[in-house]
Order: sequence, then C-alpha cells, then structure tokens
Amino acid sequence: MGIQIGILTSENDIIKKTVHILTSVYNNNKKDIEKITVVNLKDSERALDFINFEFPEYLIVNYNDKKIEADTILQTINLDPWLHSTGIIILMDKNNFENIPEVFNKLNILSFLNIEEFESQLERILKIVLTNRQVLIQKDFAQNILEKRSGVFTLDNDPSMIGSYVNILTTFLVNEKYINSNKANTLRIALTELLMNGIEHGNCGVDYEEKSKFLESGGNIIELIKQKNSIPEIGQKKVTLEYTITDEKLTFIIKDQGKGFDHKNTTYNPDSDVDLWKMHGRGIFMTKLYVESLSYNDIGNEATVVIKTDRDTKPVPEGFLSQKEISVKAGDVIFKEGEKSNFLYYIVNGIYQIKVKDKIIAELNPSDVFLGEMSFLLNNKRIASVIAKTDGKLIEIQKNSFINILKKYPHYGLFLSKLLAQRLEISNSKKVE
Repeated sequence: MGIQIGILTSENDIIKKTVHILTSVYNNNKKDIEKITVVNLKDSERALDFINFEFPEYLIVNYNDKKIEADTILQTINLDPWLHSTGIIILMDKNNFENIPEVFNKLNILSFLNIEEFESQLERILKIVLTNRQVLIQKDFAQNILEKRSGVFTLDNDPSMIGSYVNILTTFLVNEKYINSNKANTLRIALTELLMNGIEHGNCGVDYEEKSKFLESGGNIIELIKQKNSIPEIGQKKVTLEYTITDEKLTFIIKDQGKGFDHKNTTYNPDSDVDLWKMHGRGIFMTKLYVESLSYNDIGNEATVVIKTDRDTKPVPEGFLSQKEISVKAGDVIFKEGEKSNFLYYIVNGIYQIKVKDKIIAELNPSDVFLGEMSFLLNNKRIASVIAKTDGKLIEIQKNSFINILKKYPHYGLFLSKLLAQRLEISNSKKVE
C-alpha cells in the first residue's frame, strides 16, 4: 500500500530539502522500505483536509512556519483517537525545546529537530522510523497468536538519536494499548536515562571527576561525548536496546560496550543536601521510581528494566459516544459463526479470540478497532466466532445508527475502508505465502 508522508510547510526550501532526504533514504533502503508518497501541505485548510481524510502514517511539521496554524492542526490530531497513531516529526527553533506547548503532550511525537540544522538528523531519524515500520507498526496475526514481540535496536554513540529510538518504541506501545500515555512518558524518561548512561559512562568512559571538570569549564556533555568519539575505538562502540513485549509485561535490556560500574554501591538520597547537587546517581534513582524493577549484570554494563502493561481503555471516537456500551467477561461469546450480522462492535478494551470451526486463528485488541465489520458491512452471516479472552468493553452499533454516524462524520467511512483494505492485504499475503 505504500507509505504516505505529509509535509506541513509553505517554505519551498524546507520541502525541497525534505523531499531530497526522503528520496535518499528510500533509494538507500529499498529492500526495507515501501514506496513513499509525499504530500506538501502549504496551508492549514489543505493540511486539515489531508489529515481528516487520508489518515497519514507520518507528518513532518514546520512549527516555525507562520502561514501554517500548527497548533490548530496538532490539536485536531490530539482530539481524534483515530489519528493518534500518526507519527509526527517537529521542526522548530531550538530555543523553544524547553517550553514545549501543551498540545504536544498526547501526540505521537517521534522527534523534535532544530530547524536550523535538521537535515542530517532528519535523514537518520527517517531511516530508523521507516526501516523499522514493518516490525513495530504493521500488525501481524501470527504475532498476536504467539502473544510475544521482540527485537533489538543498535544505537551509535550519538545522544541526539536516543529520543527517536525511544519515541518509536513507546509510540508503538501506546498505539497497541500495552501502556497508557502517562506510563509512556515515564518509560521514555527511564529508557533515555539508561541509554544516555550507556553512551556517556559506558562506551565513552566519562567518570564523575572528568564530567564535573568539563561542565565547570563551561562545556556540556554533548561536546564531551563528541570529543570522546573522535577516538576511533570509542566512536565505533554501540549501545543496544533489546525489547520483549507480552500482554503481561514489557522487558527492556540496555547494554553498552564499556567496562561497567559498581552498581551495588551506587546510592542517591534525594533528601540529602549533599546528594541533591550531585551530578551522578540521580538517573538510576529516577529510573527505579518509574519502573517495576531495574537490575544489572555483575559488571554493570547491562541494565534490565521491567514494567507491567496496562492494556487500558481506548478513547471512544465522538461519533460513537451515544451508542450502547456493553461490558464483557472472559469467556463471553460476542457472536457465533453462522449468526446473522446485526451489530458492529468498536473495541474499547479487552482481548478477543477469533475462532473458525473451533480453531483460534487470531486475537484482536483495541488497536484492531472493530469486531465483525466485514460480515456487518456485506450483510452476510458471521464467518467466525468471537470469544472474549479477557474482561473488556465494546461499543455495540446497529446498522441504521452506523449509517447516520457516517452521514455526520464522513471521514469515519474512509478510515473503515482503509482498515478493511489493510486487513485484506494481510490476508492475501498469507494466502500467497
């Protein structure tokens, strides 16, 4: 189906540079990236139409562009749960990084880039995002049946790329309803801290005295890491971020190529006036506050983080708020194979098994959006049975109600069409295999 990327800017220089970067990323990674379609959104009206009717996977937003009402556009995305999966890259003035507008809080921001020097970072970020798209974004029924997802990212000694890797991973976890947005924020902090420690202290070997002396002389840690990376044996080192995702818990292993540290004797007391001003120790203390467990291997160059999943309630689109909400218990039969298709079900929360002739062929959760949409729309009998694997909630929608909803919210029809097309594509690809 390809990848659709919207670029919100009226500045020709920005669009030319971005298209050039996208072309380079695609040409260098054709085996791992689907065909890319770029849409230039030069004004707010065009941008809002595109977002509401195309449901783009990615947006690159020139936040400095005065001709684009960026806050209004981002607020539109923020208010519509069906747009929350859109990955957003923000280009803005570096001086604004510390005063990020509240509208960004619930958006799937993949990265904030300094617009004055965005080219080099954008190419690296797009490569990360697009080459990992198949692993993290595209739903695969076989993975659902296995109830396990795992993988590994390999990071260079470049702190500027940490946020992109962490945001890709946490965005996926939020979209798939493994964690809620609040837990995603704390997880980002924890993973960012551990990855930064891996680069700074692990691979680059920066100790407390060296860091303190450098900072006191007016430098910053990024400059110090750049100096360290000029030494070939340090610059070539990597940090890995391994993840394992199940319905019950999320496990992350961060490993550097350094000598490790004495983690058993690392202490930090936030109530101590002495510790409060220390330049080390706070990161580990904060990480322990945010996660269920944090442990290290013996030498201290491998950290393991575990947090529980939420599988929390998904926001209900405005058009469905007036429809009947039903609560289900684990084991409840939602509908049976061969029954008449009287209702379409919107998944608020819970996990649901799909059975054909008593054989489980898939499991659906809130990220799958609907249950029974195919037979409902085709006015056919149910081609499968659906049984609740866990407790959950559904929105039950009758056919006449659904038609009236589409009249009021026509872009819902486009969203459903895309959803059906994606499911058919997955089904056809499995038949070919």
